[in-house]
Amino acid sequence: MEELTLAVPGMWADHHVLAVRDLLKQGAGISTIVASARDTTVCMDYDASLTSPEEIAALLSTGGYPAGEREAAATPPTDKPAWATAGVRVTATDPTDLIMSGDHRKY
Repeated sequence: MEELTLAVPGMWADHHVLAVRDLLKQGAGISTIVASARDTTVCMDYDASLTSPEEIAALLSTGGYPAGEREAAATPPTDKPAWATAGVRVTATDPTDLIMSGDHRKY
């Protein structure tokens, strides 16, 4: 058995993970499938005599989840609202809320 890890950028939620796992279960010689929406990767063991990484990538692509490069981490937005760029924000808790909080609420 060989191990293969592929980046699948289109797999970003749990339902995508399930779809990718179902696709890979259809492939011959593929076992021990571990998919992660957080990392957008899928790791598997496969029998090199029955399939190849190219065939696995083609199977994913046919199912709508082409393997590719991992996407770069998102950068902070450049169109921040005015309150985010105004400087330091200072807030104070209403003293009444503090008095009424905790296990002894007086509502």
